[in-house]
Amino acid sequence: MIKLHLYHTNDIHSHFEHWPQIIHYFKNQIKQCEHDSEPYLLFDLGDHMDRVHPLTEGTMGKGNVSLLNHAGYDFVTIGNNEGITFTRDNINKAYDVREFDVILANLFTGDGNRPKWCKPYAFHKINDITIGITGITAPFKPFYEPLGWDIKDPGEVLPGIIEQVKKEADIVILLSHGGLKFDQDTAKTIEGINVILGAHTHHILEDGLNVNSTLICQTGKFGSYAGHVVLTYDENTKEIVDKKARVITMDDDIKGDPETADLLESLTQKGIKQLQTPVTHLEQSLTTSWFNESPLSNLLADALRQWCQADIGMVNAGAILDHLEAGLVTRADLHRICPHPINPCKVFLTGLEILEVIKKGLDPAFQELELKGFGFRGKMIGKLIFSHLTYEVDKLGAASVVNNVQINGDLIDLERTYQVATIDMFTFGRLLPPIKEAEHKKFYLPEMLRDILAWKLKNNHRL
Repeated sequence: MIKLHLYHTNDIHSHFEHWPQIIHYFKNQIKQCEHDSEPYLLFDLGDHMDRVHPLTEGTMGKGNVSLLNHAGYDFVTIGNNEGITFTRDNINKAYDVREFDVILANLFTGDGNRPKWCKPYAFHKINDITIGITGITAPFKPFYEPLGWDIKDPGEVLPGIIEQVKKEADIVILLSHGGLKFDQDTAKTIEGINVILGAHTHHILEDGLNVNSTLICQTGKFGSYAGHVVLTYDENTKEIVDKKARVITMDDDIKGDPETADLLESLTQKGIKQLQTPVTHLEQSLTTSWFNESPLSNLLADALRQWCQADIGMVNAGAILDHLEAGLVTRADLHRICPHPINPCKVFLTGLEILEVIKKGLDPAFQELELKGFGFRGKMIGKLIFSHLTYEVDKLGAASVVNNVQINGDLIDLERTYQVATIDMFTFGRLLPPIKEAEHKKFYLPEMLRDILAWKLKNNHRL
């Protein structure tokens, strides 16, 4: 019998608070494996990078790759944060310094080739056991395509890949950044996958989840947990006779690895240094408010309108986290006040739909919503701020009535279709249904909100 140990992380999102603890735990486990002559592999399942952190932003992902290299990871796949928040050139350069294999079967360049830094599957030999490994990521087509990628539906790619891998492998592992439902559906419909190491939906599967003959594992988010799978393989029958999964909490009982902590600090300082590039000089401070009109949120709303060449601009005031003080403004300042990996977009809405959005935005429950996900890295949504749109609000008892809505000085036409420049966050979920359900949407990549703000400040465009 051979015991194979699989250690895994997912959805770190550049939350490095527990990273030294994770690596300390892995190092101790590896020492034990080597003492017992039991093989092991280290995996990361994507969204390790998140441009919310100055280490990632300043090094354009290279710092994350250095952390994975230093920790001795063997195989990784990518998440949407790696795939759609960096330009092709930046992610190519980041993975140029990798010392691990990136396994990814469903991403292609526009000319039909796979990126040079990934392979659709790989085989790893341990004694006489061949381990086959493939990987997929979530197919956010509207965001991959403007960056020059062709992302395929993993459900279409996987069956053929698994058939190929099964021919040579004794054990088949899928690295999935597709989410728990995708993993469950895959386990039900594709035979021969022994383990799915999952990610994306931030589920914590304490003992794993068995679906048919597949063990599905996932370890939450932000490095609060690490995963450990033990496969017991009978070399005589060439079968896995036992599978066990668990998650390990990175609590105070686990010490941090000093070397990792030092590297993390060094890379963070390097990232901060890279962000000191000047953007502009302000004669006076630009303030912000989450629940009222303010110079900074007004500036961003107008920058969106101009960038997207739309009739009106709209942003939530909570997208700006802090003020900009008078004096020199650097990339670091803009990253501090606007850290979100959120892109501009343009949607086409009727006047009636815009009116619905305005009313929704006046709801205190909407403004005070502490949103998690959708790329938002702030505290709460805040007030909806508009450019080239004004309205009045009358109180009728407890209700608010919106009157005199004007676009570019003209009374809104409820039947006319207008171009609305806003942020991609509102195209997800049910925050603002008219935007989510809009038939025509155009996404602007690779620019993020802070890039649009920098462009506006540099060119000193007036409101």
